[in-house]
Amino acid sequence: MKKKLILLSIASFVVGCSSSKSDYHYLAMEDDPQLEFSTDFGDETSLPVDFSLNIDNPEANYCSDFNDIGYYYPESSIFVLAKANLELSAKIPANKPVAIESHYNVGNQASCYAETKQFIAEKGKTYKVNFKLENKYCDLEIIDKETSQPVRVKIKNKCTK
Repeated sequence: MKKKLILLSIASFVVGCSSSKSDYHYLAMEDDPQLEFSTDFGDETSLPVDFSLNIDNPEANYCSDFNDIGYYYPESSIFVLAKANLELSAKIPANKPVAIESHYNVGNQASCYAETKQFIAEKGKTYKVNFKLENKYCDLEIIDKETSQPVRVKIKNKCTK
């Protein structure tokens, strides 16, 4: 009995760590802008990157206003308890400021937080939100998929409690 409980606990832990749950809820209209999340680690090993959005009050920049979208992770690994998640996207309100936070954090071993960026998305557009690791520096780029050009962003300070 004790052995079954231990195995059940381990299975619950692994399943809990390997799924991507979203706290983000937005009742979108059909022509609202779409964000498609991705990562680029270059020659480095890819890690799960967590993305969060603040559509409620990005100007105030409160941590509690950010809602988790989930993890983007392009490959499964026996070293990281995360299942591959190749499709991560979200609809956002048009013509309204939206802030995006992104980071990876592998326990106490490694972490990197990109600067939080805010922008205003246009109705009907799709944007690629790409977390990039280059020369041990994390960056978040937001690209208009139609023009393949970066959008104008406002860099935010770290959110406050």
